[in-house]
Amino acid sequence: MSNAGHERELTEELLSIELNGKRLAAAFHHASSRDIVIFCHGFRGTKIGPSRFFVRAARLLASRDVCSLRFDQYGSGDSDGDFMDSSFDDWVASIIGLANRYFGLGYRIGLVGQSMGGAAVIASAMALGDQLSSAVLWAPDPSVDSYEESEDWSEEGGERVQARYWREAHHAGLIDQYRQLQCPTMVFVPTDDIYVSAENQRSLVESAGPHHRVVPLEGWVHSGWSHDQATLVIGQSVTFLAAGFGR
Repeated sequence: MSNAGHERELTEELLSIELNGKRLAAAFHHASSRDIVIFCHGFRGTKIGPSRFFVRAARLLASRDVCSLRFDQYGSGDSDGDFMDSSFDDWVASIIGLANRYFGLGYRIGLVGQSMGGAAVIASAMALGDQLSSAVLWAPDPSVDSYEESEDWSEEGGERVQARYWREAHHAGLIDQYRQLQCPTMVFVPTDDIYVSAENQRSLVESAGPHHRVVPLEGWVHSGWSHDQATLVIGQSVTFLAAGFGR
């Protein structure tokens, strides 16, 4: 094995985390500091993020001496459970539980969330308050549009989920929580997003407060970004998160 491969093996560690009676699969990227960023994937996503963008961001953070944790929500990726049993409220509880675990270990914490993971970060950041160093949201869905539940479950991309997932997200009052966030928050809003409606996009822009930095991504889609587009967002995100730790 080459020295480079050996170094990577030592700095990136796969974990099995017991939280709230569930086993979550995770990847921890080591650094010498007690600063950590927790990555929160989107609906039907996993800990690698779209096109492994989370992995790229985690490695760039490590080069800035910032640790990170990428994890699969219950029923997603390599974690226990079935996606059918996914719950938005449980997603939020998992993020808060992981954050509190690392706060207890003396870490300063930033959060990154993509899509519905970004929505869950909004609720989590509101609950965690000024303990957080910063938060970054990639194409979050605040779910301000009307919601009509017509079936017990829905299917998308070959996976089924109970209607409660979307009901909980729409009833969470996410845009009100977004307005009240006190930690520095960077929000990327793709304008050609077919998953986050124009109404939801406007709400993110119009409800931004003094701690928000909203970055419209004109003509960009939800997550199918080019390599150069992802490089831009990852670079800006890492710089913002590092600044939240005073780096």
